[in-house]
Amino acid sequence: MKKQFVFFMLIVVLTATALNSEEVRGLTNKILTPGKLEVIGSARTYSPSLTRQQQKTTTLTRENWLLVDSLNFNSYIQPGIHLGVFYDNSVEEISLFSSCESLEPEALEALNKAPKWLRPALENTFLQLSTDLQQVWGDVINNSFDPYIDEVAYVVAHCSPELLSSQYCNPDLFFFNAVLIYQADNSLGYVEIIDYGSSATDENYYSTIKYWKIDELGNTVEVEVPKEIYYMYMVHTKITDEIPAYIDPDIIENNNTHNNNIALPPTGKFWRQFLLCIADAGYPVLEDELANCTIVWDESGGTTDTAIHIITDWINASMTFTSNNERPHQPVRIYRKHIGRCGEHADITAAAARAALIPCTSILAISSDHTWNEFWDEEWIHWEPVNNSINNPLVYENGWGWSFASVFEIKSNGYLTPVTETYSDSIATIIIYALDNNGDPIDGAKITLKVPSWPYWDNWGYTDKEGKYTFIVGEGRTYNARMDSEIGNDPINVSQVYEIVTNSVGGQTYTYSMNAAGTMPEVQYSSIPAPNDDVDDYRLVVDFTVPKQVISGAIIMDDTDGTNFYNGIDDGIINCFMTDVTNYGLYSNEQLFDTFNEIICAGSGTIEFDIPVDESWYAFFDNGFSLNNPQNIEGSVSLYEYDETYADDDIIIVSNKLIGNYPNPFNPTTTISFSITQTSPFITLEIFNIKGQKVKTLINDQLNEGLHHIVWNGKDDNENAVSSGVYFYKLQTGKYSAVKKMILMK
Repeated sequence: MKKQFVFFMLIVVLTATALNSEEVRGLTNKILTPGKLEVIGSARTYSPSLTRQQQKTTTLTRENWLLVDSLNFNSYIQPGIHLGVFYDNSVEEISLFSSCESLEPEALEALNKAPKWLRPALENTFLQLSTDLQQVWGDVINNSFDPYIDEVAYVVAHCSPELLSSQYCNPDLFFFNAVLIYQADNSLGYVEIIDYGSSATDENYYSTIKYWKIDELGNTVEVEVPKEIYYMYMVHTKITDEIPAYIDPDIIENNNTHNNNIALPPTGKFWRQFLLCIADAGYPVLEDELANCTIVWDESGGTTDTAIHIITDWINASMTFTSNNERPHQPVRIYRKHIGRCGEHADITAAAARAALIPCTSILAISSDHTWNEFWDEEWIHWEPVNNSINNPLVYENGWGWSFASVFEIKSNGYLTPVTETYSDSIATIIIYALDNNGDPIDGAKITLKVPSWPYWDNWGYTDKEGKYTFIVGEGRTYNARMDSEIGNDPINVSQVYEIVTNSVGGQTYTYSMNAAGTMPEVQYSSIPAPNDDVDDYRLVVDFTVPKQVISGAIIMDDTDGTNFYNGIDDGIINCFMTDVTNYGLYSNEQLFDTFNEIICAGSGTIEFDIPVDESWYAFFDNGFSLNNPQNIEGSVSLYEYDETYADDDIIIVSNKLIGNYPNPFNPTTTISFSITQTSPFITLEIFNIKGQKVKTLINDQLNEGLHHIVWNGKDDNENAVSSGVYFYKLQTGKYSAVKKMILMK
């Protein structure tokens, strides 16, 4: 039977290769630029410089410097945007600022409600939405409640702005999706959702799943899925190229738009519920088939009574391997048809597994016209139900006689990850740099890869801040490529490509460059020495890292045209500048400005600046050298005050000081810090609303001298939770009195 299937699949591939139809016969994804492309020569080999980063680290002297204020930040900085801190000499305080427009209150409230680890990605998405849509999607999160908030917020954060702006995107689906996940948890015995904390108890709360499997020694063991796998490959509403939506299963799906069968409930069905709980007449109900299952997967191969085998049997009982003119992308419609080739089988397998709370993804080999799946079991495991093939990744090369050009995995957010090494005995590496006419890297340029024997593209990707994209490919193949960017293409004609590799050799790395006629954006600055400071009074210390950059580009295989995808990768880079008020104004107007202590294209750094008397200053991070890719910047800015009697190992407080509160904004708790001396032991610390009415007395007592940290839980003197808004806290000790502002944001 397997030999018959292999022969049939080879016939499918040969037939698809000969046809120039809108969609590939085996796959169901949209493929751009079909037809023969002209090869106009060979690409240029390239040897990149060893490093493009400057990095600066200062060895700080802490002795005699007392920390009086500190601000933490963790944000994505869009191209052409900057974020930083302003030291205001008139009040001797620091404050964060950004050049982008502020978010709507609903979006800010949603950020505060979402897990802290998710906020940068969620903020990045909100900043690309209109004010109206910020309100809509902010309220989707704000109207959610535990235990569903993190699942809802994650999907919003990892959907493209184009999808969230689409008329086909239903906000109600996001909450319904989360509810269905927990409902499935109640009926499945091999898996359990674990909630670590909640929105009310832990800022970094998250959820994941644990399941039971049999390991290679035959032991039943418990496995906890990493939260990154749980959210992207199990929680996310999107499988591959379809629009996440309620679907009318009885409407024939349009092969061009794939959006004509979107319908509101109860007519419209969502795949997570439809595939698990509903069955057409004469077909098994997946939930019933899994009812007595207690094991996800048997690594030793000793039993087939596992969830993976049951889903495999359910796929084969529900689907027949064939197709007609309709090639649906929606799992709901695929199920109702009960027929499909590898594209439909891969989509319904991924959807069924996720509905059954098993992380699953789709694997594509476009120029071989084939797609299949992987499920998660402490690592990704090859899985193709239509061929009853599990954990046999070399079956295609060694059993079917295929030699893959490239193989990749597609995430729910559209990002592609190369996995050719899993499905080939030997691999080669192709690295292509996109450069402008000055040789500077182009970020977000599209690099497309083609093999001569196939009329469509084989693979593609978008360059990082270094202008680089890496393909992992098979051996013994010939490859063509081109580069397209906002500042120019190479070759210029879109119907042309370069030959880059002939008869690729396993273990080899091939590096090339492609150049655009245009130039990258550039920040005009002049480096000057740091201003002298003759008085020890205040010092500003900036400490930062750029843990990831976010690749931005159009999802080629997506039913929402023009959609962008976002995915963090390691080693982001940023520019850091320090300047005065006048030169900051020049910078803001895109004019040449003077700067000092600058760090250009750095992944991390620590710098300090002794602040001259009677002047205000800016320290800011700039993404002005970028076209497309946001950079994730995190770190802190600290303000120190000089005190000759202060040392780290011998703290002596010689002045009363209301230092500040953190976090700010906050929900629902914040910590207020202050220092007092023995000469003024009796103090009061009180909270007032914006009308000047006292809300809470935190302290009315004597305290020992030293540093103190007092937590306010957002409640008044009657232990009632106060509403969102601006509040003031006042410290009074003897003749010393100080007031600061804070914001409660629910």
